Amino acid sequence: MALAAAAPALSAIGTIGGLASSAIGIMQGQQQAQQQQQAAILQAQQAQQNMDLQYQQAQRSAFQERQAQVQKHRGEVRAQQANRLSYYQQINNNNEAANKTFTQEQVKLKEAQTAAAFKAQANYAKSIGARGKILASGATGQSVGLLAMDVDRQAGFATAEQNASLRSAEQAAAIGMDIGYTQAKSANNAAYSKLMPTVEAPLFTPDPQGVGENLNLGIPTYNWS
Repeated sequence: MALAAAAPALSAIGTIGGLASSAIGIMQGQQQAQQQQQAAILQAQQAQQNMDLQYQQAQRSAFQERQAQVQKHRGEVRAQQANRLSYYQQINNNNEAANKTFTQEQVKLKEAQTAAAFKAQANYAKSIGARGKILASGATGQSVGLLAMDVDRQAGFATAEQNASLRSAEQAAAIGMDIGYTQAKSANNAAYSKLMPTVEAPLFTPDPQGVGENLNLGIPTYNWS
């Protein structure tokens, strides 16, 4: 009888223990689910932070690269300006050298022309003097004509010689001027061949694409002209 009475009591205790165990299992499951949810949230937040940091770093890298492009372009512009200045100075020097050559040749030609004019006057005076001597000698007849012809012949030789000398001076001056022009032209072409090509404004690195904070660093402003 005692055992029969104790059986319901033990059954009730077992049921209570089972319910308690189930409740503990449910609570553990809920805690585990919450922990998993929190871990997922933390993981998502960490991923978001990583993407944001990567995006910001990409923006800073692009900005730095643009700044480097600006500095490089400025250096190229300065080099081109110096190159152009050197070119124009060289052209000016070449042209001045050619002008000096022309002037020197013109001076030499003028000197030759002046000398020829004085020589012609001297020849003419010499011819007049020779004729005067013939007339003063008292010679008559055919001999006077022959002597006069000889004077004219000598004067003609002198004039021809002087004209040939003047033409030679003119040719030398023309050759000298042509050489000066050719040298200046060659030097100008050589200077032109050393001209740097026109510097073009750089094509800036594009804005990076990403997720996160936009730092709005912007495109560097610079007067490219």
